[in-house]
Amino acid sequence: MTIEDLLTDESFINYCKKDNREDILRWESYIQDNPDQAFLIESARERYTDLFNALAFSDRQEQEDLLLSRLNQEEMPPVVHMNEHATSRNWRFFPTLFKATAAVAVVFVSVFLMLDKPKTHKIVPSRSFVANYGERKNFQLPDGSVVILNAGSSIRIDGNYGIASRDIFLEGEAFFDVKHNQGQPFIVHTPAMDVKALGTAFNVKAYPDEKGTETSLLRGSVEVTLKQDNDRKLILKPNQKVQWEKLADEKSKSGKEASSRKTGARTGDSLITALAKNEMGDLKETGWIENKLIFNDEPLQDIAIQLERWYGIEVVFADEATKNYRFTGTFEKESLKMVLDVLKESRRFKYEILPGNMMTVNIEK
Repeated sequence: MTIEDLLTDESFINYCKKDNREDILRWESYIQDNPDQAFLIESARERYTDLFNALAFSDRQEQEDLLLSRLNQEEMPPVVHMNEHATSRNWRFFPTLFKATAAVAVVFVSVFLMLDKPKTHKIVPSRSFVANYGERKNFQLPDGSVVILNAGSSIRIDGNYGIASRDIFLEGEAFFDVKHNQGQPFIVHTPAMDVKALGTAFNVKAYPDEKGTETSLLRGSVEVTLKQDNDRKLILKPNQKVQWEKLADEKSKSGKEASSRKTGARTGDSLITALAKNEMGDLKETGWIENKLIFNDEPLQDIAIQLERWYGIEVVFADEATKNYRFTGTFEKESLKMVLDVLKESRRFKYEILPGNMMTVNIEK
């Protein structure tokens, strides 16, 4: 469902108006059974309230204009000769007096209503969605776009999302399947890059504790703006990705100099690479959506970060040597113990799982 779908549903309108007890109970029960839809329902209800108030004000203005128009169309009162009708002077002038008084009253009421309800911009608080370590969440935004949030990630949207703009502020990793809206581009903001889309499906990875930020496109087209490279813009096509290494805060160097050093002086579209599937036909960039852990010749210290988010644990290395062990593999819905057992068969190391408020894994040679 989208907000537009709900606003054309008679049952939902009755719920907003509090007119029908059966419809009220129905939607309250629906929200209770589908907590992931609560934000969408509340946004639609607020939109209905705004539309209702706008229509009410428009109708009141129309009635006032109509009354003034009718008063202005009244026939002009006849000319009265004072010396011939001195005794009935007050009666003859009553229509004119009534007309003038009514017009003044309408203006007064209009001004009073405007003062009584000053025009204000409704400020709706922003909302956040969080996926903690060891969990992943998927939900639908008010415009119908779908978000899958990876472990250790969060997004924030403005309260007026979908009304004037569609801005998403991401920390971590998320997959977006965007509802097409030509008039309102969908923009994902991260510290290193902004990703702009109209109707598409793509993945953005921007964990604050990782040096790289990347965007991978599966369908449609996106425009990526590299904030730390003079807002350079890159266009991605399906099955392409762009990866940008975060720059250190070096005030002594210009952004261009730091960029060249950090990225190996890559320019133009050389930052864009093709997405590659592994031997099992999986994409590492989006494997997490299908509950797949995919490693592609990665050091164990990087794999440990993924395991911490995936299983909600803490990994501690007893020596430096094991951090650099490299592994390639794919795991689907496997337990932590199974993953570690398989890895250590490829390159020997020992591990110990310690219980506690947060389970700890000690790894040593």
